[in-house]
Amino acid sequence: MNKQLSDYPNIGSFPFHLSINRVDQHFPSHRHDFLEFSLVVEGLGYETVNGQTHPMKPGTFTLLLPYQVHEITAGPGSPLILFNCMFGLELLGDPAERLLLSDHNPFQTHYDLGMEQCEFITQKLQAMLREYELPADMWQPLLLKGELQRILAYLHRLQPIPSRQPITETPPKTALPWTILRYIHTHYRDPLTLEQIGAHFHCHPSRVTQILSQHLGVTFVTLLQETRIRHACSLLTTSEMKVTDIAFEVGYESFASFSRNFLKLVGTSPTQYRASMREKLK
Repeated sequence: MNKQLSDYPNIGSFPFHLSINRVDQHFPSHRHDFLEFSLVVEGLGYETVNGQTHPMKPGTFTLLLPYQVHEITAGPGSPLILFNCMFGLELLGDPAERLLLSDHNPFQTHYDLGMEQCEFITQKLQAMLREYELPADMWQPLLLKGELQRILAYLHRLQPIPSRQPITETPPKTALPWTILRYIHTHYRDPLTLEQIGAHFHCHPSRVTQILSQHLGVTFVTLLQETRIRHACSLLTTSEMKVTDIAFEVGYESFASFSRNFLKLVGTSPTQYRASMREKLK
């Protein structure tokens, strides 16, 4: 399984990657800054998402939001074969994107699809994979985005009707918290400031602070640091990048600042964190 697809430039300007992967034993705990879904084709095992474990078998479909931590373990002698799709949140567009980020997100972490449901999504993924493997042209992003949105719509319609949240347009004031969150999520590698975000959204920096506090319970600085450090934890766990390179990769202008914030939020140094994670995998 490809362990590092966290940096979109590595997979082109279109933030999308689709492949069929094999997990023979264990894929370690990690998190991403994009959405990810998988569909099990063969094999048995289990997956743990944010501490909750569910079995994996043919027809198990997993939908993971940014920063959800997960790991996969294949059963003895039963390697898992699965479609795996990673994509930027922005590909879904409003209002589906906002629905996923809302407090009333109706999507489940995983689905145990029936035969017909599994066949429908398998056909979609096979068609997407064929398209994705073709030489890129002007139509490819549009076609892949369309199929991606169809899969999401299909999952949304699997919910019992009373629990479905209508996907409707939201007034700009209501949408602003999620628009700001998306902006930070997309640009956290940049040298962001509260004043810059306020100017971008045509509101006073104090208003941005109020919005983040009200809807997320954190300050801008805390949210930005947590976003950067989460990504750093993922790279420390799943890649061989140098710790100094990771610091700059996630948006820090100095290694000292990165180390200080990492220790504050994680409780250990980046090097110690990487060592402890590798020890757990032995």
